[in-house]
Amino acid sequence: MSRVSAPRGTRPTGAGAFRDRAVMERRRRLKRGLIGLLFLVLVVAVVWAVAFSNLLVVRDVSVAGADERDEAAVREVAAEEIGTPLVRVDRQSVAGHITSEVVGVKSAEIDRSLTGTLKVNVTSRVPVLAVRKEGGGYRLLDLGGVAFREVDSPPKGLPTVTPQSGAHVSKHGVRAAQGMVQAFPERDRKQIEDITVNPADQITFELDGTRIVWGEGERADLKVEVISILRKKGPAVIDVSAPEAPVTKDE
Repeated sequence: MSRVSAPRGTRPTGAGAFRDRAVMERRRRLKRGLIGLLFLVLVVAVVWAVAFSNLLVVRDVSVAGADERDEAAVREVAAEEIGTPLVRVDRQSVAGHITSEVVGVKSAEIDRSLTGTLKVNVTSRVPVLAVRKEGGGYRLLDLGGVAFREVDSPPKGLPTVTPQSGAHVSKHGVRAAQGMVQAFPERDRKQIEDITVNPADQITFELDGTRIVWGEGERADLKVEVISILRKKGPAVIDVSAPEAPVTKDE
């Protein structure tokens, strides 16, 4: 019987397959390594571009909601972040800096835009009382008792308060005076004048020519009801500091 020999220069089929698999595995490993390296390079490039380069930095500032008298000051504080990468802007810190530097701003929210704009949204303080100053002028106070602006004359319709004997109008006094004004019907509010607050936050005021001793801010609705009844008698003074036992005085 004759034996058929494999052609010279060839290998058995099993050895060739093993070799081919080894080559393919090396290629796959090389491919995975290159993909991993490219991904790492991409991540490093993105981090650099976002956090350290000049590609995504604060380029300008926009301000919304601020009183026109405060807008320039708000913009100036926020502009300190120009040139800072957007992702490195501490929004809470910027907002706190604005509220501490610009007293007319009650709160601020900071937004970052990919266009490079730092957006500042402001909630301004709203005056509820104008407190007369010694020597002229008025200090505007918000509901929290914060004096945030000085003006020559109070805004139209804003109640004015004169501290008695140089007293400081406290947060409680501000709320008591504001609550007193709000407790009256609209037709009577326009007749309230010369609000005075003493060191104990006791309130007195003029109501259409009648002197009202209001006392503290409690039980405002009952006090208004008592005043409306007693005013019909035309007294010069109505004391409702204790509304269950009001006192009237004639001139």
